[in-house]
Amino acid sequence: MAEEIHNDLFSKLGIDIGDEKINIDLAQTKSFFNALQEMLEQKAEKLQKEISEGKVDLADDVGIKVDNEQINIDLKKTKSFIETLGSKIQNFVADLEKSVKEIDPKTPDNKES
Repeated sequence: MAEEIHNDLFSKLGIDIGDEKINIDLAQTKSFFNALQEMLEQKAEKLQKEISEGKVDLADDVGIKVDNEQINIDLKKTKSFIETLGSKIQNFVADLEKSVKEIDPKTPDNKES
């Protein structure tokens, strides 16, 4: 299952790994990252619009409430949000490192003998 996910990701990135060769289609790789960038920009714009329209309440989710007279920060909610975000980032980086190690077995934690 994990190998299928990696192969699917490599395919989307334009990377073909054979027994003794790695072929990278730079046009496909660039296309993938451009599509990813566009998707993230759309999500950010949507979130910004929802916040400005009051559809997302940062006070409930993040613990920050801003009005014309005050800025209130609930440190407990903010800490929880940051911990959750940090955990997601760590998982993403760990998956990325694992993929790199599978491509290049000579990385520091995965030295060949």
